[in-house]
Amino acid sequence: MVIPASSPRVYRRRRQRMRRLLFFLFFVVALFSFIHSGFFSLKNIEFSGNVHIADQELENLMGVARGINLWQVDTKVLAQRLATHPLVARADVSRRWPRTLIVHIEERTAAAIVVQEGKFLLIDGGGVVMEITSHIGNLELPLLSGLGKLENIGPGKEINHPGLQAALTVLRQMPAEELPRIQEIIASSPDNLQLIWTGNIPVKFGDARDVAGKLARLHEAMQGLAGRGTVEYIDVSFAGAPVVKFKQDNKREDKK
Repeated sequence: MVIPASSPRVYRRRRQRMRRLLFFLFFVVALFSFIHSGFFSLKNIEFSGNVHIADQELENLMGVARGINLWQVDTKVLAQRLATHPLVARADVSRRWPRTLIVHIEERTAAAIVVQEGKFLLIDGGGVVMEITSHIGNLELPLLSGLGKLENIGPGKEINHPGLQAALTVLRQMPAEELPRIQEIIASSPDNLQLIWTGNIPVKFGDARDVAGKLARLHEAMQGLAGRGTVEYIDVSFAGAPVVKFKQDNKREDKK
């Protein structure tokens, strides 16, 4: 049976389809208007994790103005901008609807000090320069020396010197209670590190491998040194008993 195009049934179907289409268009327009309304205007920026960096400094670095529609904010771009700060190791930015940005900062932690041309470079465990200063105050961090003149260094830049990276590898593997005993690491070569242990005792450490074993041999060598003269160096760079050399009699002793 063929239903004429002008029949009431066909007419009703067309009207229903038209109503649904109009309702859908109205919904899309209303949703678009709502999303772009002042209801989603950025009002608050909440920071956490930043101890040494002021909120205002981070907000200026983000470069986002209050009042902007939160849907238009690219959180990845903001996180990348924050990561350019020399004290920021990682930044996460997220939205909390309808009007707030949540910013979590992970700050870099100072691991060592490098001396360059009368200035002190404060670096983190990855070799990134956090700060350049003319004085270090009461910072109790190991000094990294023997690096020669470093080129193209500045806050936020990583120092890729092989000796420095080897020294940092040693520091990362050292137990926390041992770190204050390291006064200096001479790191001219990654295969020939020399530690200056507490008491100004030179320690031939070799490369950055087997840190735990070398530390154990160092403690073995330190036993009973009191009253035996001035130590010229302790050598723990090889497997086996450590070697202790004293200055006054130029004598080597194998500690067993």
